Amino acid sequence: MSTDTSSAAKTTQTPEANERRDAILQQSILTFAELGYRGTDVQVIADRAGVGKGTVYRHFGTKEELFWTTAFEVFQRMREHLLAAEQAASGTIAKLRAATRAYGEFFDDNPAYLEVFVQDRAEFRGTGPAEYQQHHEALLNHFVALVEAGIASGELRPVDARRTMIALSGFIHGIVVESCYTVHGLPMREVIEHGVEIFLAGLQPEGAKA
Repeated sequence: MSTDTSSAAKTTQTPEANERRDAILQQSILTFAELGYRGTDVQVIADRAGVGKGTVYRHFGTKEELFWTTAFEVFQRMREHLLAAEQAASGTIAKLRAATRAYGEFFDDNPAYLEVFVQDRAEFRGTGPAEYQQHHEALLNHFVALVEAGIASGELRPVDARRTMIALSGFIHGIVVESCYTVHGLPMREVIEHGVEIFLAGLQPEGAKA
């Protein structure tokens, strides 16, 4: 199984082919979100994108490959949103605040993305393409390095940076998943922001103020 997770294949095609690919991908996000992986027929995606079913297969291969390309697209959009928020902030604490809030904003503002995001584990139990997993690991490592820099500067107390980021990632991901089952009347960004403030307080040296 492979997924087209690079832009190289796209940029070597004609503009018309790229437009068709983008239309298929957008309808794939919406259709997988609405109907789920098992309930989605590739013909439905093709009809909604205004292309033939064969065109979908030519661009993406099998239904499963289409799903993983869709999941990766959602991940890439989420990644870009997180990094833009993080890079606009100054200081480790502020960067972690900004990135985690952006995570909640991303799914608050794009509920279809959330539906796709949680399906990979539910349907495939973590057996997705290695490249997809590697990109998730790379994003985690980016924030591990951020925590390490905060420790080195004295902004954060000495902790195991990797375990800290795994814990923080699990915390905010848990809030997102819980939102699929319960309705609290609060945006995810606000729930995450509240919890992250408590989490970050535990990372700061005694007597420090964020």
